[in-house]
Amino acid sequence: MSERSLYAEPIFVENVQDCFFYQRMEIPGVGEVGMNDGQWDLRDCITQYLGELDYRGKRTLDVGTASGFLTFEMEKQGAEVVSFDMDMGNQWDIVPHFQTIQSRGSILDGCNQVHQRLKNAYWFAHRHLQSNAKMYYGNVYDLPDELGQFDVVVLGMILPHLRDPFQALYSASRLSKDTVVVAEQFMESEDAIARFLPSPEDKSMNHSWWTLSERCLKQMLGILGFRIKNVVKFRARCLVSGLEGYHECKAVVAKRVDLNSEIH
Repeated sequence: MSERSLYAEPIFVENVQDCFFYQRMEIPGVGEVGMNDGQWDLRDCITQYLGELDYRGKRTLDVGTASGFLTFEMEKQGAEVVSFDMDMGNQWDIVPHFQTIQSRGSILDGCNQVHQRLKNAYWFAHRHLQSNAKMYYGNVYDLPDELGQFDVVVLGMILPHLRDPFQALYSASRLSKDTVVVAEQFMESEDAIARFLPSPEDKSMNHSWWTLSERCLKQMLGILGFRIKNVVKFRARCLVSGLEGYHECKAVVAKRVDLNSEIH
């Protein structure tokens, strides 16, 4: 597969009103975006969110880029970035709640509309920031070898929204030759456990599946050949109605185990 066919062609988006910025950001010549419908404002914690790493000269993969804030921030720090997201909103892992199963088609249509506005936001910002980041659209559970190896793979608050977080972690981490950063809101537990979030009583929770304990993630990463080197605690500002305010989060930084040194 050639690089030309692997990566997406830029979309020209002229009107900021056609965009959905998942995170607030500043865009030259436009100003602050994400004021009305943004979900997070990570600007005052972005260094911690990205694991307090030095991204200069690093090739990085941003898994679940949405409107691209993490991609553009890593690029500002000197990284060569590949962004990843699903191609269509109907690829989203929707919880098949029995009370909404008859409306699945319209729910997925809504997901497609929202996701198109996210894509618009990414490419709108990409052009105005004069970004050189490449975009790959595909399946998070099966990222292709053709993307190559990365110094750092970043998964920013994506695992709880996936039906199979371990498969996604495997798919992404196998492309890392050195470091994986996972930023999450972890559940408090000393055990390696995950809590299933959907319930029969609440049909509205159709985009969230799991919350993981830190030890659960450590065990997952350990199976995949990574050892946790650092855990950075920070508070991220949520903008979602009813959840507004600063929430406790952690960025787990894991390094690939050197099998040769382990043997000796």
